[in-house]
Amino acid sequence: MEAEKIYMNQELKMQAALPRAKKQVAPASDEGDHDPDYENITLTRRNHDQPRSGDAPSATSQGAAQPRPPSDTAQVPQWLYKAIMSLYILLALAFLLCIVLSALVLVKYSEMSEELKDLRTQLWNVSSWTQRCQEQQQTGWSNVERLLHEVANSIQGVANKVQAGSEKLKTEITQINKNIQKIFEKLEKKENP
Repeated sequence: MEAEKIYMNQELKMQAALPRAKKQVAPASDEGDHDPDYENITLTRRNHDQPRSGDAPSATSQGAAQPRPPSDTAQVPQWLYKAIMSLYILLALAFLLCIVLSALVLVKYSEMSEELKDLRTQLWNVSSWTQRCQEQQQTGWSNVERLLHEVANSIQGVANKVQAGSEKLKTEITQINKNIQKIFEKLEKKENP
């Protein structure tokens, strides 16, 4: 749309510069000198970028007589295309780099998850082993406590028996002493009648 406006503006400028060009350009033949439409027809048919052969427009009318085609005004410089292509290439490389990094992260994540599974299994084994050791230790301590209690009871029983035997022995010793005393008294009586 904008290119059409530019083209129309250039064509209007060219038609405005046409009377000046008519005065400076000599016609190719004498038959069109008196016909005013003759030059308009030939000017509209010729290529606007190149002057007609034999025409030599002056330096002042050359800029007005030769308008630029609309593609020249809207044409983008070549370096801009290269810069845009470079940006696209950089964007593609960055995208590929992101994909590669994501793949590496996924690989490392899977390796770490396997290691964590192994560690969790080992930790579970250590935990169960520790629990078994604690159970065995508690069982051992309860056995030791039971044995100590039995030994203490046995010692108490022996002490009670020793105490009873000691009391009985004291009683018997006392009884023997009394008997010996009686025997001595009887012997003394027999000797001293």
